[in-house]
Amino acid sequence: MKLFKLFVLATAFFSSSLFAQAQQSPDQLLESVADKLFADIGQVNSKGTASKDAMAAIVEKRLMPHIDVKFVSFKLLGKHIKGIEREQAVQFIDAVEHYLTGTYAGALMKYTGQKVVFERNNAKSDSEYATVNTQIIEPNAPTIDLSFKLRLGKNNEWKVYDIVAEGISLLSAKQKEIIQRISDVGLEQVISELKSK
Repeated sequence: MKLFKLFVLATAFFSSSLFAQAQQSPDQLLESVADKLFADIGQVNSKGTASKDAMAAIVEKRLMPHIDVKFVSFKLLGKHIKGIEREQAVQFIDAVEHYLTGTYAGALMKYTGQKVVFERNNAKSDSEYATVNTQIIEPNAPTIDLSFKLRLGKNNEWKVYDIVAEGISLLSAKQKEIIQRISDVGLEQVISELKSK
């Protein structure tokens, strides 16, 4: 349950900041859209009464284009990627995108204005991977440490593929769950389950 709570907070802040050009450093990218995204949220959720559909629309517009969904999907498949047919791969990627959209929309509904501090990124300029460390600061609550993992795509844009919350990789945690579930019930059933969430 604690991991889920961290995930909820992580996705809220992860989603705050992913619209930028790769000419920016990863930390600048993560900061650049926070104001716009939270302004959008404020317009539909200022009283905490927004529908999940309204939040999902913001997620689809502001966030999903900047998540490396294909990379995340292939990571989630793990050993099951061997022998997968192209059509199944496309269906799985679509299902993961649907699942993430709903998950992030739900997480953003819990945003109440906590302060986020971004550390300067010190990744090498020629690296295709970067980590941006952040802290979520809320009065009368412990500070939460988050690390955002990004990779530079072929189109020269940084995209986030993982969040490490309090030392726990959310991608790795979900990967273990998905791999086991595919082993238990098969890929088609997992695709159906992801699409239903």
